[in-house]
Amino acid sequence: MAVIVMLEGELPPVVLPPYSMSADTTVDEVLQSACRFFKRDPSSSTLVSFDTGAELLDGSRVLGDYGLGHWSLFRLESTDSRKVRRVTFGA
Repeated sequence: MAVIVMLEGELPPVVLPPYSMSADTTVDEVLQSACRFFKRDPSSSTLVSFDTGAELLDGSRVLGDYGLGHWSLFRLESTDSRKVRRVTFGA
């Protein structure tokens, strides 16, 4: 199984490595992997289920406990009050 994560306010979502994540993967493992991929601080980030909009707060629980499974989509959000925007220069 793989999980799909999108960074808050950005598209497209990406299939997150490692691609062996399953319903038995803990929330912390997915959060750590997403933060490493998007170069974010795990202590100021949270995962949100895209389908339900629920924050996955308990990092020790597995994805299956939340009813998430194959190809689940998550949004990685910042818990900081300061929002970061990417700026592209040029055409």
